[in-house]
Amino acid sequence: MIRPKIPVISYFEIAQSMAIYELNLTTNMECGGPAPLWYPNWPIAESSTKAAPGRRTPYSSSYLLMPLVMLVISLASACSSAEADKQEHVRRGRQYLEQNKFAEARIEFRSALQIDRKLAEAHFGLGEAALSLGYVQEAAEAFYQTMRLDPANLQARIKAGNLLAQYPGDESLKEAERLAGEVLKRDPDSIEGLILTSSIRMEQKRWDEAQQILEQIIASSPKLIEPRLHLARYFSRRAAGEKAQSARWIAAAESLFQKLVESHPQSPEARLAFGDFLFSLDRDAEAEVQLLSARRVAPSNKVVLLALVKFYESGRRFDEAEKYLSRLVDIDSDKSEGRAQIIDLHARTGRNEEAITEYRQLLREDPRYLRGYSRLGELLLEAGDIEGATREVNAALRLSPQDTDALLVRGRLHTLAGRHQDALRDLDQVLRLEPSMPSALYFGSEASLQNHDPSRARLLVNRLLSYSPRNPMGLLMMVRIHLTEGRFYEAEATATQAIESIARLKSSGLVARGGSLPSDAVIKWECKALVSRAVARMQLRENDKARNDLQSAIVIDPRNAEPHINLATIFLSEGRIADAMRSAGHAVDLSHASPAAVRILVDTCLAGKDFSTAHRKLDGLQKNSPEISEQKARLFLAQGDRENAEKTLRHILTLHPEYLNAYFVLSDLYQSSSQQTDHAITELRGLIDRRPGNVMQLAQAHLMIGLLEDGRGAHQRAIEQYEKVLGYDRRSAGAAIAMNNIAWLYAEKGMGNLDQAVDYARRAIAILPEAGFFDTLGYAYFKKGQYPIALEQFSRAVAGRPSNPVYHHHLALAMQATGNNTTAKDEFKTALRLAAGNDYLADQIRSDQASLK
Repeated sequence: MIRPKIPVISYFEIAQSMAIYELNLTTNMECGGPAPLWYPNWPIAESSTKAAPGRRTPYSSSYLLMPLVMLVISLASACSSAEADKQEHVRRGRQYLEQNKFAEARIEFRSALQIDRKLAEAHFGLGEAALSLGYVQEAAEAFYQTMRLDPANLQARIKAGNLLAQYPGDESLKEAERLAGEVLKRDPDSIEGLILTSSIRMEQKRWDEAQQILEQIIASSPKLIEPRLHLARYFSRRAAGEKAQSARWIAAAESLFQKLVESHPQSPEARLAFGDFLFSLDRDAEAEVQLLSARRVAPSNKVVLLALVKFYESGRRFDEAEKYLSRLVDIDSDKSEGRAQIIDLHARTGRNEEAITEYRQLLREDPRYLRGYSRLGELLLEAGDIEGATREVNAALRLSPQDTDALLVRGRLHTLAGRHQDALRDLDQVLRLEPSMPSALYFGSEASLQNHDPSRARLLVNRLLSYSPRNPMGLLMMVRIHLTEGRFYEAEATATQAIESIARLKSSGLVARGGSLPSDAVIKWECKALVSRAVARMQLRENDKARNDLQSAIVIDPRNAEPHINLATIFLSEGRIADAMRSAGHAVDLSHASPAAVRILVDTCLAGKDFSTAHRKLDGLQKNSPEISEQKARLFLAQGDRENAEKTLRHILTLHPEYLNAYFVLSDLYQSSSQQTDHAITELRGLIDRRPGNVMQLAQAHLMIGLLEDGRGAHQRAIEQYEKVLGYDRRSAGAAIAMNNIAWLYAEKGMGNLDQAVDYARRAIAILPEAGFFDTLGYAYFKKGQYPIALEQFSRAVAGRPSNPVYHHHLALAMQATGNNTTAKDEFKTALRLAAGNDYLADQIRSDQASLK
């Protein structure tokens, strides 16, 4: 029997805005025939086009000669045009790189590679652009492809080596050292090769060797500033690596930075580096002096301006940040993109409504500005306007069906609506176009998890972490997976690792340096990491530690509702109704579209019997939201107002026939009174007799009758109604419920063939991969004696609803049947803990537990 969803602790999802522009990756014909864009890890095979000696063409008729000549001329002309086109793409790509327009540069280099995949210069430019956008894997592949095509290109080795030197592990350092060795073999005096070797020694903690190499470079090139900057950063790195002597190395770094800015007063790079160092030590006032000094010596330097924007934004001095961002926009030729950056700043400061209005105005004036549609869609999504977000994303996809930003947002919209297969299709398309895109891997993992497929979720997040082992998004998604699987200790440990990784990002000064890392993302990541650890600690009954994490999260990101939601959950569990009400109220004020915030508010009001406050809050929120309407129905039921509860639930199903919870609550409402059940069945049969033109309405009526008959034990009549549902509809959520419930009755009550039960359950899952449907499928296999398959399905049910005691009970039985008694014992304990308050279920679990040897 399908059971109501059990609410779990809410979870905030990060939307990392990625500046990805229109990409057209269809393979074009080059002058030698069709070819893929590139083969990431394979040698490029040269095609053999020479004829064998002495062979003659089989065609010698003169009437073929002229077409052949014309074809040769045509091909020559096409190749000449293609040659000019690819060189023009490369030229524009280099120009965009000089202007720090990395997304546009990436498009140009890719366009050149569509014409000629063996163009080493384009691969190298693509690597530079991808690296600046944070696409580490793509950059590494492009640099390696450059090396294959142009063995003399030492810069490709330097850049690939520097990438590898940042990764922990002997294998990556060994490869970086090999590349550095190749550079120094060809050019023993290469300063970049020596600096790369020094970086490798630092990662290996061979500090003295690293310092010796840098001092050797300085001695041989005393006028160069770059080696001295590297030495100063070396001292800073060593301070982090040798905590006992950190004061010594910090002093050495500061002394060297000070000497550099004194000896090179006109160098913005020296002042930026010094400011970065001071920022990492939380000496913000001194860092600001250096950044402003850099601006005085280089007033139009984009890197300096961007560093100031990031610096002021990180300190929440948003007016100052906007001032320097406006100056940055003034010197940029792309005015729409510049305006968008200012609008995004407004959004990051909490001025969402203003940002939405500004994006709409920008798109009216420049309807071809592709990224604007997706960014507006994201803002509307955050505001809870799903319909508006969908409209903007569809507009972007009409302009460019392969726009990865739009596909990413549409995938998230599908996930929120429970259309997980549609979400995965969109996100898979993004990953085909952008295989290493962090956001796509993150949200693909999210969709897989929602689709009750933790194995695929883990696969995608492992890919993300393989590209970037310390990536906070990847670590936090891994925490999510651990929580879903009930592995709370692992979740706590991984969340701690994420917190440490974020601290390392902050201390490195990346935010102030104005790289591609947005400061608001760091704030969200840190807040989410603390909330994640708090959730794990709540599950481990460590409420005091969880509360500390949540309070820290509130300080870091005061606009985030998640810490307040979980604080309210803790207070409610402790019976502190007034505190829970205060936290829940804050959560709803911060995120009135959040179902989790609304639910915890209603839970708190119900616990305190404060119905008027709950109604007042809900009436001020979105009227057509099914989640909010469901909470209204819960309130009516708690007040004994069955008539308004039923009216509200019926209204939900009229507007949102796919909303499962309304079926469950309405079914419970009817089943709580036999008189009400009879009345409801009579009313529903009257509706069927009137034969409304809406087929879905007929199917829904039969489904409700089936649920009511099932609830009062008339199982055969229930099956007849479920089968009638399937006569009208085999694709909706209602059809999935009907299939699942037939399967359950066949398996549990012995009212049908077990093979048919398996078939019905599988068909239900194909429509809607609900946790309860996996439980039903597992139960059918369990009754068939196919325990390993049952175990797999019960595990998926538990992954989808880890707080459901029935699913843990069934999983324990399957573990026992497969001889895994140790883990079965743990599952029985978990089931008993979750079944607290349900005496009948608890007695069943104890009875089965007693048979465990």
